[in-house]
Amino acid sequence: MSTHGKILIVDDLSTHLLLLQTILSDEGYETEITDDPKTVVDILLEKDYQVVLLDIMMPGMDGFQVLELIKSNKKLKGVNVIIISAKTDSWSIKNALDKGAFDYITKPINIQDVRNKVKAAMIESIL
Repeated sequence: MSTHGKILIVDDLSTHLLLLQTILSDEGYETEITDDPKTVVDILLEKDYQVVLLDIMMPGMDGFQVLELIKSNKKLKGVNVIIISAKTDSWSIKNALDKGAFDYITKPINIQDVRNKVKAAMIESIL
């Protein structure tokens, strides 16, 4: 199967993981899912991902902490992180972008919005 790139989806809710995986697999992306934020950096270092879809509110470690770990790792500087969160307040959005997120998608998700933002992040990571 030809792919348009690899995406790691991180969310503690399996329904969100499966929904996003279905949307993006249908678009031709290779996707992997994890519900454990502590494993994200290891997974990213193992395989060549271009984009991460990252939830903020997760047990053990929140998405902001995961984002900081990704952005502080020189080997992962080409990975674009898109935050997907139910947090719609301007502080959360600004905080995510300030910490290096490529974009921010609010839940409940708009499927076309997800497709467009992932495509933009994928193009950006290749350039």
